[in-house]
Amino acid sequence: MFVRFVVGADDEDHRLLNGLVSEARFLRDRNELPAAEEELLEATYAWLNTNLPCPPFAGSGWSKNAVAWFKDGAIESIQQMRILAALLTQHERPVRMLRSRNPGKVLYEDRFQVVVEEWKRL
Repeated sequence: MFVRFVVGADDEDHRLLNGLVSEARFLRDRNELPAAEEELLEATYAWLNTNLPCPPFAGSGWSKNAVAWFKDGAIESIQQMRILAALLTQHERPVRMLRSRNPGKVLYEDRFQVVVEEWKRL
């Protein structure tokens, strides 16, 4: 099973929704986070950057629609995403957790995640 966290309502097309990392960065860049929340965000980003391989999005030739999904065994990474989810929820962003056995055509894979071209239907 794979999981992906996105920001958007249940009736919105999952392929058009932002992931939590991007959405939290938008909040930070618009100066919408108090200092304590910005520190939490930076600590979460630092953890992800240290502990999660970064898929080679730049220069890969992948379409802009390629997205990462966590393997359900990536417990610590998913816990970090739950921190971002709580932060976004506090700022009235609707967070959804998507689940799929086969989220799309796999472009990249490591121990924790896959990058896929998502199927129209999950």
